[in-house]
Amino acid sequence: MSTQKKVLSNFLWRFAERCGAQIIQFIVSLVLARILAPEAYGTIALVLVFEQILQVFVDSGLGNALIQKKDADDLDFSSVFWFNVVWCLVLYVIMFFCAPLIAWFYNDESLTSIVRVLCLMVVVSGLKNVQQAYVSRTMQFKRFFWATLGGTLISAVAGIGLALLGFGVWALVAQKLTNLIIDTTVLWFTVKWRPKWMFSFQRLKGLFSFGWKLLVSSLIDTLYRNLRQLIIGKFYTKEELAFYNQGDQFPKVIVTNINTSIDSVLLPTMSKAQDDPARVKQMTRRAIKTSTYIMAPLMMGLAFCADTVVRLILTDKWMPCVPFLQIFCITYMFYPIHTANLNAIKAMGRSDLFLI
Repeated sequence: MSTQKKVLSNFLWRFAERCGAQIIQFIVSLVLARILAPEAYGTIALVLVFEQILQVFVDSGLGNALIQKKDADDLDFSSVFWFNVVWCLVLYVIMFFCAPLIAWFYNDESLTSIVRVLCLMVVVSGLKNVQQAYVSRTMQFKRFFWATLGGTLISAVAGIGLALLGFGVWALVAQKLTNLIIDTTVLWFTVKWRPKWMFSFQRLKGLFSFGWKLLVSSLIDTLYRNLRQLIIGKFYTKEELAFYNQGDQFPKVIVTNINTSIDSVLLPTMSKAQDDPARVKQMTRRAIKTSTYIMAPLMMGLAFCADTVVRLILTDKWMPCVPFLQIFCITYMFYPIHTANLNAIKAMGRSDLFLI
């Protein structure tokens, strides 16, 4: 199969995976939004801020380093895997003991148990991270399709079931944790690669020399994006935080589907052409044009129809999220420029540019 056909095939599989998952999640979110109060969404949003920050440390840029490295072998993959397992356990232990401090900061004792359970996602991610990098590097995106679809369907049943039984915010916790566990389990059954009993500090050091700048860049980006939630959660009500996050979700669903599909295929493809800067530049321009032509009209249309969309889909109790939704639509319209250029920098191995 030619490179162009392989890229197209993998893009279609990745796009089908994202669309399938998002359609199911979208339907589930509509059902849950009608069952649960906005306060439940505000509570989970507070905890997810810390979980997302931990997820940055889970990868440490090593996953992208494995994809980018030309001659990555079993020793590289195994070294990163064992490092991730130990590192994720350490992160979880730290978060376990920090949970009461988070509850104290927000004056809500119930957050302690929610933090401790939800942050188990970090441990599971440590088992998934290298498998995910292997699939991306070898461009077997069909594996992602089945893993994501299985996780999404089973977690949907768990979330809606618990919501109907009156478990409130715990329905959202169960949905997110179940999704990741099933996703990871399916990947382990369908991907042939397994970690070997080998480890090299030298290889890990080499990968980290590329990945640490990605780590810092991702950490800054994550803190910047979540700082507003920390502030809103501290100085405003949980309901107001829920409206802010719900306004973000609608445009984010569209952008994530398109952006993730292009992003996943683009990085390994660009990495193979890293010795040809002109070709990488051409790929970057094409990716920006393609995704912008798709994304800009969708974002503009959603911004204009925001009132009607929210009223029909989420009911009147979610109408305060409309102004946030419109602002986020404008922001996400320019996201393809960032994504395409970020992939080009990663593929060229120019991790030093992330801190400029």
